[in-house]
Amino acid sequence: MRKKYWLLSLLAVFLITGGGFYYYQWHQRQVTTTAVYRVARTYTQAFSQQDFTKMLTQVDTEQLSGGDYQYTAKQVVARNVAVFGQIGASKLQVKQLKVTRKSAKQYQMTFNLHMQTMIGALSVQHYQATVQLVKGHWRVLWTPAMLFPHMNGTDTVQLQWQQGKRGAIVDRHGQALAEDGQATQAGMVPSRLGSGSTRSNNLTKISQQFSVSVASLKQSLQQQWVTKDSFVPIKTVTTKPTLTGVTYRSVSARTYPSGAASAQLIGYVGEVTAADLKKHSELQTGDNIGKTGLERYYDKQLQGRDGGAITINNGDTVSRTLLKTKKRDGQTIKLTIDRTKQEKAYQQLGNKKGAVVTMDPRNGQLLTLVSSPSYDPNKFATGISPADYQKYAKDAAQPFLSRFTQRYAPGSTFKMLTAGIALDNGTITTKTTKQISGLKWQKNSSWGSYKVTRVTDAASENMTQALVNSDNIWFAQAGLQMGSSAYLKGLQPFFKTKEKLPLAMNYAQLSNSGKLSSQILLADTAYGQGQLLLSPIQQAMMYSAIGNGGKMQLPTLILNKTAKQTTVLKATSANAVKQALIQVVADTQGTAHSLQISGHNIAAKTGTAELKQQQDTTGKQNGFLMANDADNNSYLMVALLEDSGSEDVVTAMKPYIESLY
Repeated sequence: MRKKYWLLSLLAVFLITGGGFYYYQWHQRQVTTTAVYRVARTYTQAFSQQDFTKMLTQVDTEQLSGGDYQYTAKQVVARNVAVFGQIGASKLQVKQLKVTRKSAKQYQMTFNLHMQTMIGALSVQHYQATVQLVKGHWRVLWTPAMLFPHMNGTDTVQLQWQQGKRGAIVDRHGQALAEDGQATQAGMVPSRLGSGSTRSNNLTKISQQFSVSVASLKQSLQQQWVTKDSFVPIKTVTTKPTLTGVTYRSVSARTYPSGAASAQLIGYVGEVTAADLKKHSELQTGDNIGKTGLERYYDKQLQGRDGGAITINNGDTVSRTLLKTKKRDGQTIKLTIDRTKQEKAYQQLGNKKGAVVTMDPRNGQLLTLVSSPSYDPNKFATGISPADYQKYAKDAAQPFLSRFTQRYAPGSTFKMLTAGIALDNGTITTKTTKQISGLKWQKNSSWGSYKVTRVTDAASENMTQALVNSDNIWFAQAGLQMGSSAYLKGLQPFFKTKEKLPLAMNYAQLSNSGKLSSQILLADTAYGQGQLLLSPIQQAMMYSAIGNGGKMQLPTLILNKTAKQTTVLKATSANAVKQALIQVVADTQGTAHSLQISGHNIAAKTGTAELKQQQDTTGKQNGFLMANDADNNSYLMVALLEDSGSEDVVTAMKPYIESLY
């Protein structure tokens, strides 16, 4: 029995001792593997961040030579910089990093690499390197294959690059509104500026000529890369004045042939920012992206994709192709806009605050979307100077504002819809006559001091005469006679149908609450004031129902893209209002009589929206004009001038309307 216990005890001791030994070995191997993995991870993290100096801290720098290569640590860094810089490598990501034990003093590191290049995404498989113990430290044995697998010391990496062209934005006739082209850039040559007071005088003249501060010019000349014969850019210019120390060169640039006339609509491109690069993995530093307007909205379609090939070459022989992509040019965006009309309408605004929207009411095609004052988008394409940008940004007239999308009280132009709705629901007929006395009116004393005012003291008016005279009181009474329920029912189809355009624009507003909760608000809304807010585009859309026999035409900005019509009025009502609007021009007393053009019938309505804090006080006003080809329905125009009366809009727009025939 004792012998048996003795054998069992001996066996237990053996198992414990042996198990402890093997556990020790296993533990030591785990510790070693962790240490090796830490080195591999540090190496690959630095590699993916293209911090090649840090990467070299994990490399055995005493073993940087082989059969066909011999480098120093600095040369390895330089080689990495050259190879990955040449192909525009960015956003490197190391994937599936593993370390495998080969012996007590040697492991193998493997991983895959994903990156963006100048010609697209590149995934590289099967990187591998030895990690071995060197003087008590684990170090990576670097070879040229750590640039790209299978590379040797005599191989080079080559990039054949084909640039994808950005698509153009053109008008209905194919005329360019935005295209890739050439621009002229002014620049300084330091050696030609002279020295001392001569240099100072030359810089002062350059500053005055190009509106760039002397401090900015000096800062540009002090950049590290500048040599005495360098071309140091100043700005993009349209003329080439002769100045000492200044020369000019052509540069590739996005150009905007219509310039300020289409700036808010088309927008401009600019160099990508860090935020842009995070959102768009396919972009590289230095690429351009749409910043505003249609350039931004259609950027994905307009962007070209660069193509080409990245190869590993041995001399003149391609030994391996890493990536090959096909160049793709961006799409051409063809708009309904007519560039000639756009520029003419812009010219007629005379740099005053305003907008001109012209639409073909038969199909909704927008022929002009003009906003004034404006800015030159060509200055932005190659980088606008801070001084020029500040001039625009600090301009109280807000040249960046797209006034054709901004909402305004439409004023008396809205009376045509009130008339159509009142005819539809039987509140009035074309023969309904109202007897009104004086220039001010209120329904009863419950209105307090508030009264509706008008300009013409007409004792008796029917609907046509009320539109010719633009009588606020007549339409306020018609609105009250209808009542809010009937009026809202008639307005609903105009407001519930939403336009779909590639433009940032708030929906049309009937009132703050969407209801007409008081008699004063009902009356004011009926003649185009109250809390109504419509953009010039929305006005054009709604008013199209008058020329279209009661069918409201939604707008479209892309050629060959159809937009639907919605019936909002009876044809008889719409036609009756149209005939009345013809008289607004034909009648010598009409508010738009000066628009008359021999041989043509024009249906028009003017409007002056008052923006006063208190009645019977002076205040700002906005002038509007709606004009429609009453013969062929070929155009409908809504024009706006801020801080003006409607008579100013009629005067400004007549030459433009004449050009539409």
